[in-house]
Amino acid sequence: MKKYVFLLILITFIFIGFIFYVYKDDITKLLDNNKEDNPITEKKPDPYEDYKKIPYFKLENLNRYLAYEEKNKDLTKEQIITNVNIGLDYDFYSYIHDTDMSYGNLILCNKYLKLKSDYEPNDLEQIDSKYFISGNPNVRQMRKEAKEAFEMLSEASIKAGFPVYGQSAYRGYDQQEKLYNNAVSTMGKDAADNDTARPGHSEHQTGLTIDVSSTKSGNMLSFHKTSSYTWMCDNAYKYGFILRYPKDYEKIHGFVYESWHYRYVGIEVATDMHDNYPNLTFDEYYYRFIEK
Repeated sequence: MKKYVFLLILITFIFIGFIFYVYKDDITKLLDNNKEDNPITEKKPDPYEDYKKIPYFKLENLNRYLAYEEKNKDLTKEQIITNVNIGLDYDFYSYIHDTDMSYGNLILCNKYLKLKSDYEPNDLEQIDSKYFISGNPNVRQMRKEAKEAFEMLSEASIKAGFPVYGQSAYRGYDQQEKLYNNAVSTMGKDAADNDTARPGHSEHQTGLTIDVSSTKSGNMLSFHKTSSYTWMCDNAYKYGFILRYPKDYEKIHGFVYESWHYRYVGIEVATDMHDNYPNLTFDEYYYRFIEK
């Protein structure tokens, strides 16, 4: 009896094998079709995988990244994400949010991020007149840490023979509003927006920024022509300062090149930018490495 059962099983397997052999092409096609129809059996590639690999990718900005890439096909994925995170897929001053004040000395203030009209740092201190041009003491204040760093910078520059003096530091909202309105009346709104920050959007209101000159009488507009400017390019980072609005990056930061405008970000960040990311503006650096 067992022999017959074994023989029956053997015949069955031979028959099934014959069926598979004869209809193997049809069976293969059927299995392939089932794979295509069933996403569980075969994972489809993610068309946005290259974006998601980048650390500062934001899922909520995905559609904006894709739209921006369509208009800027020459940019890398890193540049596209950075620019969109800044807000550059919108016109300047058309996509405004409040500045995140939790970043302390690394807060970002630009044409997309604004300070509240009543914001004034609570640790402002007067810069020693030795390190400042003769003139209005109302713009001679900085936040304590930045003020102390600038005084050390100025002292070092004087000893080196390439003096750097402060010309304009902290300006409150109301001061900036008067300055901006005057610029508009003098040169028109478009030119004023390239030259002067709107109230609430000025880094001077942070108390972390200072305009500098190489003489006690003040010459900030021609500062780039002086040996003091060269000294700053080589040494400002050692005291925690960066050139905030560099040349050829106007489309990123939104202002005319200002060789005299320096921003305190602390020695660690200033050194990292100087040594490793000399071609990034602070706006770009912020969204790549600072923002949580």
